[in-house]
Amino acid sequence: MEPLSFEFVTVEEAKQVLDGNPPLQAQPDWTDARRPPAPEESALTDTAMRWLASLPPEARPLELCRRYARIGNQLAALAANPAALSAYLVELLIDRRGGRQGFPGGIALELSRLHEHVAQLLPNIDVQQGWSESQD
Repeated sequence: MEPLSFEFVTVEEAKQVLDGNPPLQAQPDWTDARRPPAPEESALTDTAMRWLASLPPEARPLELCRRYARIGNQLAALAANPAALSAYLVELLIDRRGGRQGFPGGIALELSRLHEHVAQLLPNIDVQQGWSESQD
């Protein structure tokens, strides 16, 4: 037999639930949970600088790299694998956890432009057939 799971609540909270007025759940405050970036995370690596320079000017996420060097370094590390880079960009662009504010200013636009560029590097997949067109 499985043990019953329960949570401790106050009598007032239980009364509110029974009366049909459950208490509002407070959103967790993550401001203190973030650790400050390590020194090596606050500057772009040489690899990231070379990767940025290799991109077409319209696809370069310059503001992102200025403000979020750690993310720029991660993008550069994934650059050799366009599929992995594309997946990471989608993670950055789409809030799957809910309640996130997103990137300020034009950074989301930079990420979108970079994603468009990376998508052009991926082979065209025939969804119905399951192989790339270059294999025909």
